[in-house]
Amino acid sequence: MRTAVDKPLPGVFISLEGCDGSGKSTQISRISSRLDSAGLNPLVTREPGGTPFGERVRQLLLDPGSPDRSILSETFLYAAARAEFVSKIVRPALAQGRIVITERYVDSTWVYQGYAGGVSVSNIESINTIATGGLETDLTIILDISDSTVINERLALKQKDKIESRSGKYHQKVREGYRVLAKRFPHRVICIDAGLDVSAVESLIWKEVVNILSKKGYDLTNEKHGRESL
Repeated sequence: MRTAVDKPLPGVFISLEGCDGSGKSTQISRISSRLDSAGLNPLVTREPGGTPFGERVRQLLLDPGSPDRSILSETFLYAAARAEFVSKIVRPALAQGRIVITERYVDSTWVYQGYAGGVSVSNIESINTIATGGLETDLTIILDISDSTVINERLALKQKDKIESRSGKYHQKVREGYRVLAKRFPHRVICIDAGLDVSAVESLIWKEVVNILSKKGYDLTNEKHGRESL
């Protein structure tokens, strides 16, 4: 629940990152449910997407039948969708004091198009800064899976999108890239072992969410969701 303070509590921006098949959607559903139970009404969204324009760009980027493009062109498409996403969804919600949870944000471009794709990381950072106006997350959780066979087994159960269909070497670079990213931005990025049991991963994420919300003035000590409070 919110603390009994005179002034409104601030908006909080949280992202979940990780390679395809790492369990981001599952964990976002679980964490948002716990926040709902605490009466905090989080805004759950995704990138690319969140806006009508962003969803159209998402379709273009991920549809297996979409035209081939260079990684640089791909970078600018993500940035265009992101500019709309931040201006139309994220900033207004944060201004209202909402907790925003997004599946993917700027770090995905840093890793997929930059570290793994070969676009200069410094250029990626400049493009992202322009697209977002410099808006960073308060907390980024990276779901890290070191065993590629786990990822391959999970992806085998679904139809792969255009980016998921890239080579195993590319996706290995993605996994490496996320670890490099965590070292580059330790003030906001936390790595969690997503190879653990789903409930164990949820508990680890929830601990980090409670920590950042506590720093922002929220009180979740009485949170109940059919589990012991952490």
